[in-house]
Amino acid sequence: MRLPESWRVATVGNVLLDLQPGFAQKPGEEDDGTTPQIRTHNVTPDGKITLEGIKHISASAKETARYKLMMGDVVFNNTNSEEWVGKTAVFNQEGEYVFSNHMTRLRPHPELVTPEYLAFYLHQLWAIGYSKTRAKRWVSQAGIESKAIASFKLSLPTLPEQHRIIDVLRQAQDLRSQKEQVLKLSAELAKALFEQHFGIAGASSAWPMEPFGKHTTYSKYGPRFPDQQYSDSGIHILRTTDMNNDGTIRWWEAPKLALTEGQIQEHALKPGTLVVSRSGTIGPFALFDGQEGRCVAGAYLIEFGLADSVQPEYVRALFATPYVQQMLKKAVRSVAQPNINAPNIQSIKIPVPPLEIQEAFAVQIKQVRAWTSEIVKSASKIDEVIRAVVGEAFSGELTAQWRGMHASEITTATICRDQLLNARGAKTRSPAAEPKPSLPPDVDSERSARHWLLGELSEFQRQVLSTFKAYYEQNDQLPLLVEDPDEFTHFCDDDEVMERLQNFGPALNNRIRRTLSQLSALGLIAKVTLPKQNLESGEREYLKAFRPLREAEYTRLADVATLRKALSSGMTSYYFTVGVDYETSEHAGAGGMFQVTELRDDNDKDCTHLVVDRGKHYSNLDDLVYDIAERLGVSVDQVQLEEV
Repeated sequence: MRLPESWRVATVGNVLLDLQPGFAQKPGEEDDGTTPQIRTHNVTPDGKITLEGIKHISASAKETARYKLMMGDVVFNNTNSEEWVGKTAVFNQEGEYVFSNHMTRLRPHPELVTPEYLAFYLHQLWAIGYSKTRAKRWVSQAGIESKAIASFKLSLPTLPEQHRIIDVLRQAQDLRSQKEQVLKLSAELAKALFEQHFGIAGASSAWPMEPFGKHTTYSKYGPRFPDQQYSDSGIHILRTTDMNNDGTIRWWEAPKLALTEGQIQEHALKPGTLVVSRSGTIGPFALFDGQEGRCVAGAYLIEFGLADSVQPEYVRALFATPYVQQMLKKAVRSVAQPNINAPNIQSIKIPVPPLEIQEAFAVQIKQVRAWTSEIVKSASKIDEVIRAVVGEAFSGELTAQWRGMHASEITTATICRDQLLNARGAKTRSPAAEPKPSLPPDVDSERSARHWLLGELSEFQRQVLSTFKAYYEQNDQLPLLVEDPDEFTHFCDDDEVMERLQNFGPALNNRIRRTLSQLSALGLIAKVTLPKQNLESGEREYLKAFRPLREAEYTRLADVATLRKALSSGMTSYYFTVGVDYETSEHAGAGGMFQVTELRDDNDKDCTHLVVDRGKHYSNLDDLVYDIAERLGVSVDQVQLEEV
């Protein structure tokens, strides 16, 4: 992607008058004061300020003066769960407000950037997953420091063009708001039908109250695919953010993954499956009815198969009631990062009316669903248009014709902006020249057996490989610590790295990280673990890093395979690489343990089906060996595992 000539690549810090993190309330004073404080939940997922659930504190005159929000300030969520950190909105409320330490106030320079453009841009970085790559992680939370926020790259058009972009994006938002209003009315009708048939859930003694688990057939956690990126084709991956309050699904927002047929067969949801959010935001749920094709639950969801004793539509409506929502929140096991597990949910007692009453309700509610479905189909087209508009807005494509019609105005505004940026000492870049034709990596010193594999790489993989090698040589041959946010960001923001990869789009950090892992798994670069002192805790941490292969390592994979065959002594040997997930285990209270995300054999065939219990936490690979050996019916000596 090449930006227009009149645009500049700046940083967020270049266009601010002030950047200020907020302050925490004093213990025991919440809701005792009179000053409203904007917190994480006051920035919505669609980038707006909401006063729902606003908290009040007692702020001193000094605190009020320092942390006061003014209309036109940009509010950035600096600390939250990894899924939500980076949400951004323009503050548009009248009155005296302050903001918490989990928020950062960005005050834009009015001659360089409009608040709406800056907020839209930063919120889009959150929406595409870039923000979390700049976060530092600790147990159950992630945070982005002020210095990191200021270093975010910003595609900066002139002020007149920013106003034009915002005008179009506002129209797109208006369309989305109208769509959401119609969907809200549909949800209200479903609620009225439920109360007509069953009364208010939890308040009526007409039906027996039984554990939800009595009416489920199985439960399991959604799988993880850490080394795969979203694509335009494939199967839908259902996330917490794709589920409506009434248990329906916004399919037009759910991303897709190009999974293998084996992965789909193993993980695809069955029609009539209930999925519930298990981490971060507790309460969202959905019923997969199979009408939109196949789907896989995301890693932060729990699947429940429903027994014949309950009608799926009844369960969907029941989980939308205040009673069940309250019971879900009561079952939360952690405060810092809310978590809930399958047994907690299955222990919730639910009213169980006679099946014939449930089925009568289902007939009527399905008619409402059919009407809603027609609305959703129209809504999906609206969202496709909106996504395209947003993507074109920040690349300059959206306003290409407009620039041509306002060339004189753009030229004058470009000169004024550049003079101001230079006066402020900002280091900006003009749009780079078209990227040079990609050259294959230098393989003269590599074994000829590797040539085929290098030829099979995608263009992006080849560019990352050659860029990574060049960066390594220019930086004293030091391994790249990808788990250190500052160091990895420094690599991604390096001018030469950005120039080589700019043709593949903006905000590539996640994609680069996955590609380095893929290159390591292919044996083209080396993955190592290096110690680093944590300045906050004082403890030594061991972080993942990558470096190019040394000459002696070019035959490592072949040598390992030969050694395994030699040691097998005629006995069948099974070798697998294991993808592990420590984060989910940490959230579940099993710190230091892991769950298996993927299992592949020598031929890179997916064998994850050999892990019977995907929700099980393992303390080491030896424990996993026993389970796999038992599943294969072989000795543990015949199974070898390698973590990737």
